[in-house]
Amino acid sequence: MTATVNSVPEDRQITSVGKALELLAAFRGTIPELGVSELARRAGMPKSTAFRLLADLEHAGFVARSGAKYRLGLSLFELGSRVGFCRPNGLRDVAIHDLSSLHVQTGLTAHLAILEGTDVVYVEKVHAANWPRVVTVPGARMPASCTGLGKAILAFSDGATVRAVVESGLPRRTRNSITEPGRFVRELRRVREAGVAYDREEGTLGLSCVAAPILVGGGAVAAISASGPTFGTSWERVESHVRRSAEGISRAYLLRMAEVS
Repeated sequence: MTATVNSVPEDRQITSVGKALELLAAFRGTIPELGVSELARRAGMPKSTAFRLLADLEHAGFVARSGAKYRLGLSLFELGSRVGFCRPNGLRDVAIHDLSSLHVQTGLTAHLAILEGTDVVYVEKVHAANWPRVVTVPGARMPASCTGLGKAILAFSDGATVRAVVESGLPRRTRNSITEPGRFVRELRRVREAGVAYDREEGTLGLSCVAAPILVGGGAVAAISASGPTFGTSWERVESHVRRSAEGISRAYLLRMAEVS
């Protein structure tokens, strides 16, 4: 008998797709290559199931194998490059010039990020080859409450967005992370008044950053930051560069939106 798509129950098809997506989601983070056992653990499924699904994903180009480990494949990069923030009319392309200038002016690592749920997602990063300590990659996530980027966006977000972050629990990444809801809300008020946010070793000990929002119509669509060593950095000077860069990106993004509307 010739097999057909209909020979597989619909609910099983959905389950297989869902599990494959969970495997892809397990790659989130800064480790580029992972073994089957770790991927299965992260996705919460048996190793045998993970191995079978990874074979299908590899065949489709969504993952690639390197020895006994797997990494995300070229097909995902091609699809990901079509996401709105990566398109020629998107924020990433608009911001890259000012972001590169911010890195050159400060000598620090420059980031562009958006808010997704209770996390910030890094959209772009410009850094020097001798700065491996800022362990971030485009596509990686961090709890918004532990980053200057997240605080800069939340300070110019609506109340429901802020409540969702606070009520989900404020994680402690370091001893300096703000975990008390009242204190965090007061911090956001200060950020809104100042127009910039600081991360004082709240995500990683030894590293600090200053961030500013990309504002459109009074709300933040993203934020940029300059990150570097807490000591030995003139943060007042860095702050002025971050402010100017954020304002420049906001103006350029508004112009781009007007052009395509």
